[in-house]
Amino acid sequence: MKYRINIHKEQAGCNGEITLSVESRDGVLAPETRQAALRPGLLLNVSGVLPIEEAKFQFEIENAPVQFGFILSGANRFCYYDGMLKNQKRLHPSGSNGIYYFPHTSGSIESDRHAGVSLVSILATPDFLDEYLQEPSKTLPRSFAAMIKGGKEQFHWNGTMRAPKKSLLSQILFQPYARQTARLFLESRVLELVAMQVEECLGSLEKKRKAPPRIYKADIERIREARHLLVRDYDSPPGLSALARAVGLNEKKLKYGFKQVYGQPVFEYFRDSRLEHARELLVSGGVTVSEVAYQIGYQSLSHFSRAFRERYGLNPKEYSHLRGMT
Repeated sequence: MKYRINIHKEQAGCNGEITLSVESRDGVLAPETRQAALRPGLLLNVSGVLPIEEAKFQFEIENAPVQFGFILSGANRFCYYDGMLKNQKRLHPSGSNGIYYFPHTSGSIESDRHAGVSLVSILATPDFLDEYLQEPSKTLPRSFAAMIKGGKEQFHWNGTMRAPKKSLLSQILFQPYARQTARLFLESRVLELVAMQVEECLGSLEKKRKAPPRIYKADIERIREARHLLVRDYDSPPGLSALARAVGLNEKKLKYGFKQVYGQPVFEYFRDSRLEHARELLVSGGVTVSEVAYQIGYQSLSHFSRAFRERYGLNPKEYSHLRGMT
């Protein structure tokens, strides 16, 4: 199964037409899957993959649009074959959102086999965004400015799912207007959501730009050792200060460097890692939900169930039943 994205330009200076094509077997895509070209250079994509035994797509991106992605439920696992994330695997669980720009990139996307995935993505050409942001472009962070100029360098930023974003996503999914005015309504909400993401992204990039600690090769090795120590014992993980002392880094450098290397803060990575380990235990069978919760360090079964559901779209018991367990 294939997933392709490209921007076609008939002439220089135009926004171009974004094409997103999905080749899949029957019964893979959810009924709500649809696209809406809102204006030249701006495309709304609502899509979903049903829970099946295998839902793996090979993706290819040529001339890349800027993608504003939102995972509503389920999860996607990305494996990148080239570019700045070459040979890396990234999990995007429910609630994940961000801005992504991956020109000339390929890889694979695999949705959660038992929860599927539901997502909203907004695709904009760099030219489209540049029309709005070019005036103050000299003050934009270098990486962001390069992206909206259509540069070759890849860009990715992860946002925080907040109530205003959820509200806009809900309005986009369940817009109340008739066909004649639906596009006008959708365009207004999509542009507001894009503005919200850009504002949050620029704010976080500006914070990083002010005082970024320098990360040396030796520091990266210590950060990798910290990751090993962090996930070695899910039941009793070390605190941040103890972890920093164990690998010979100060806490500030460990926090900054860990996010640079692994794309997540230390204990957000730990939380996701132990939930993924829990999922693997449930898949392997032979253990109860209570035993899994205990093994990964949750003292409260309800807290474990809530965290698991937020990430995978199903509670652990439902997930176990899908595996044929009782």
